[in-house]
Amino acid sequence: MQIRSRKQAERPLPNWFWGLPVLLLAGVALLIALGPEERTLGGGIRSVYLHVGLIWTGLVGFGATAVLGLGLLLTNKPVWRRWFSPISWVALGFYAAGVFMSMVASADNWGAVFLQEPRMAASLNGLAVATILLVLGSWQPWPRLRGALGLSIIFVLLWFNFSAELVLHPPNPITNSDATPIQLTFLLVTTLFVLLAGWVVWLLNHDYSRRN
Repeated sequence: MQIRSRKQAERPLPNWFWGLPVLLLAGVALLIALGPEERTLGGGIRSVYLHVGLIWTGLVGFGATAVLGLGLLLTNKPVWRRWFSPISWVALGFYAAGVFMSMVASADNWGAVFLQEPRMAASLNGLAVATILLVLGSWQPWPRLRGALGLSIIFVLLWFNFSAELVLHPPNPITNSDATPIQLTFLLVTTLFVLLAGWVVWLLNHDYSRRN
């Protein structure tokens, strides 16, 4: 059984697998180009589409990290360890990209990047804490503690964001916008980014299986 698993792990990925990220990114670009403009922001909403899609993808990833972290904390089974690391680091990468895009959106729509703006500061602080927790988890030899640290990230990020005041930052455009086409564009962009994150996780996990 173990030999069969090894052979399955060494099986190369199909050719169509490598075309998926191209299709997903093309879909994102198409949505951004054709997505509706907003009455106040105008075309500036296009950078916001990217910002929100990336941030929410990171949060979805950290939600999955929390589930895996809980499983790792309670059972320490190999299946939890196998998926915990790639999902948590990919989530961090997408969240970091979302924070960067928030700076681009700020410069695009406000004319400057205000690092002290409460939501911007919350995102930066959350990114720093998430990075520290993942690095600390990777440095120590106890998988259960690694799971506990990963489990806490989503709660830290949500606390930072929900406790921050809305000064310049608008409310959540997906749940608070009155324009259905704008909401739909946000949801579709987020969905494509989540699928792209899943593709990266699958690739990393496949590479890990081949080496172990």
